[in-house]
Amino acid sequence: MVTGDALKVFVTGSTGFVGRSLVRELLEKGHHVRCLVREIKKASHVLPDSAELVQGDVTQPQSLVQAVSGCETVIHLVGIIVERRNATFERVHVQGTIHVVEATKQAGVRRYLHMSALGSRPGAASRYHQTKYRAEQVVRQSGLKYTIFRPSVIFGPSDRFVNLLARLIRLSPVVMIIGDGKAKVQPVALKDVAHCFVLALEKEETIGKVYELGGFRSLSFEDVVDTILQVMGRRRLKIHLPIQFVKILAYLFEKGLPVAPLTRDQLIMLQEDNTCDVEGTISEFGIRLQDFVEGIRTYLPA
Repeated sequence: MVTGDALKVFVTGSTGFVGRSLVRELLEKGHHVRCLVREIKKASHVLPDSAELVQGDVTQPQSLVQAVSGCETVIHLVGIIVERRNATFERVHVQGTIHVVEATKQAGVRRYLHMSALGSRPGAASRYHQTKYRAEQVVRQSGLKYTIFRPSVIFGPSDRFVNLLARLIRLSPVVMIIGDGKAKVQPVALKDVAHCFVLALEKEETIGKVYELGGFRSLSFEDVVDTILQVMGRRRLKIHLPIQFVKILAYLFEKGLPVAPLTRDQLIMLQEDNTCDVEGTISEFGIRLQDFVEGIRTYLPA
């Protein structure tokens, strides 16, 4: 796997926020991309015509081995941020990874790239991070030539982070900030995340390593809101909501709505810093990380 070699790459989570961008970049680099999708007809509307679509689901192992067969690399992106019915963190993150890893091995594929999340660690407070870490352990113990990426919050034209905050700013004269708003994140551009995945295919030295991905500066949650307000040219009254009050709201959302707009697990993560040292990643991949303000200006109308 050296620079310039075209590969047959199998991608899970290809219709997701990161997946769509990654598939496009892989195709632009001349790779053949086979995308695992649950519904081919729907996926065909969001993925390029040159991508090969195969039907399957990471929670259904019988659908995977044949789908992976003939590929040279597997990129596993599937993840969820909110649990819905049977789509639990345990089933999707842990069991799904077990199924993909086993299918990879059975198909004779050796190279494997894995999407985890910054904050994944043993003893994490949130179940999201707990299951993401356990999925990492499955990969580490697989015997595959793996590379793991742990991005912080990812921003880009169709993200559910910046765009959600911008939508709330448009709809209301008041912006609600959970707690003191001081917990820090390190937003990283979608294009930079996708680029690192593609570059890892060309770099043998990335095998067996875990890379934390973030922007080149960290921001508190309140800083993020202020930056979005600045880019949009808006002024809003900011009100800080007590954590205990928001916990009650999150509980009611979980119990009363099909899909909760905020969960107690997300609330745990919102209270933690989500930052990393990116110097090693910048040096190894030779990339210039996009600035948060520069990035969101491209898709947030003033």
